[in-house]
Amino acid sequence: MGSILLNYETLDAIADSYNPTLAVIALIFIGAALFQKRWKIAAMRFAAFAIVVFMAYGLMFLDNRYKVWPALGLDYSTHTAVALGLVILLSFNATKLKALWCGSFAAYVLLMLYQRYHTIADIVTTALAVGAPTALLLAGLYRLHFWKAPPSPAEQ
Repeated sequence: MGSILLNYETLDAIADSYNPTLAVIALIFIGAALFQKRWKIAAMRFAAFAIVVFMAYGLMFLDNRYKVWPALGLDYSTHTAVALGLVILLSFNATKLKALWCGSFAAYVLLMLYQRYHTIADIVTTALAVGAPTALLLAGLYRLHFWKAPPSPAEQ
């Protein structure tokens, strides 16, 4: 039996597929709510997805403009920002799989370090800058939805 050679290029391909895979899963959650005609849940999930994209790429834009990370001798990790945002989003949508989402993110971080994409400091500072506000915004969004009275069948 042949073995899979995990050379740099193979690991690079795996790393490159992580964020798109998480994004597709998040979009499937939106699509599932639409298919079930659960309009408010679909809208909430879409808003959450938009928040993740805005936070990750908004901070990237600000860093490119104001050079915050380079001023600290660091590199803003868009890979980390998107991955963490999507993991937070997926954790709100499939709470029973939270350990899976978090474990996959931890493995992704280790892969980024192994491939020397970013340093620990790049990843940690990006995760703090993106993760905390994203988690708070999504918690607020989901709390607003679930604290309301249950929707009538016509609203679903």
